Amino acid sequence: MLIGHEERWRAVARAFAKNKIPQTLLISGALHIGKTAFVVRYAQLLLCARPIEDENGLPAPCGHCRHCHQVEVETFPDYRVFRPVISAGEPTRAPEILDSSVFRVEQSREASEEAIRKPVSGPRKVLVLTQFDRAGDAAENALLKTLEEPPPSTHIVLTTENARNLRPTILSRCWHLQLSPARDGDIFDWLQNQFPGATAGDLNEAVRAGNGRPGAAKRELERLMESDSNGPSRFQIATNMVERLDRYSPVGALGLTEEAIKIAKIWWDEDAGDEADAKKLGAKGNRAALARFLDELSVAGRARWLASNGRIEPSNATRLDLMRQTREHILRNASTNLALDVLFGRLIALAPNSRVRDAR
Repeated sequence: MLIGHEERWRAVARAFAKNKIPQTLLISGALHIGKTAFVVRYAQLLLCARPIEDENGLPAPCGHCRHCHQVEVETFPDYRVFRPVISAGEPTRAPEILDSSVFRVEQSREASEEAIRKPVSGPRKVLVLTQFDRAGDAAENALLKTLEEPPPSTHIVLTTENARNLRPTILSRCWHLQLSPARDGDIFDWLQNQFPGATAGDLNEAVRAGNGRPGAAKRELERLMESDSNGPSRFQIATNMVERLDRYSPVGALGLTEEAIKIAKIWWDEDAGDEADAKKLGAKGNRAALARFLDELSVAGRARWLASNGRIEPSNATRLDLMRQTREHILRNASTNLALDVLFGRLIALAPNSRVRDAR
């Protein structure tokens, strides 16, 4: 089910009905917003053995045939998914939560070679290259010709969290679908249907934490239902830190760094679950953990500051930019403690009531 992206899906289905489906598609959107679900349904539409019509009279995959099932579990012979690896020197599939993963040139070459092979089970094949913003120049260049002139039977899908991270030469060769945040009501109804035993409080908290991302809301609800009911959610923890950033004096920044590192580690271990690779990443994993923590802090900050004034004031917009910039610095091997010390000090100094504190 595509929560919040029905209009985008209808555009794809209409194009398919008119035999005008693009051969190169780029799907962008935030982490856990629904890109994977959209890609799977799109591939099923192209490869389904028994397509049907939906309630709008548009073509849709049946979701039950052998082809649809094999696409979902990635065993269909004409469906390949290429994902980033941990590093150039360690070509092991990277956990999705690892921001510093890389898409290697060898993977682009393999995808290009696969593209020219004829389908074996039907008239089409689908190749998916996820998180393609992790590709360097060489990996992008290795795919350009294939994107420009894909074989008639081959359909290529790229995904990225932010299309601005891709070069214009890639963007110009793709039909771009940007997935926007879903409405809170739609996410609430979906979660309530998926988890009939969830309380209204947990559902509302999960929706707030999701910030328009159905997948993120689902993960948060699962945590809330599995943990102590009296424990705070991630969104509450991040909001609490934002509230302190709004009222602390600059000296308070010193304790926040240690706290942030501790929280980031706990959340990273929770997200890693049983993924052994994620738990063995060492410093690379620590940096990725802090990057994800800053994502959560940004979500909480934006929600709090919007609720306070109905808009993001310039000073708070600057604070959100600082979080994003610090996230990038940490992933580029900046000193994590120093980067966080500087960040929290500046976030406190830029708080709207900081001048009042200084005057006192």
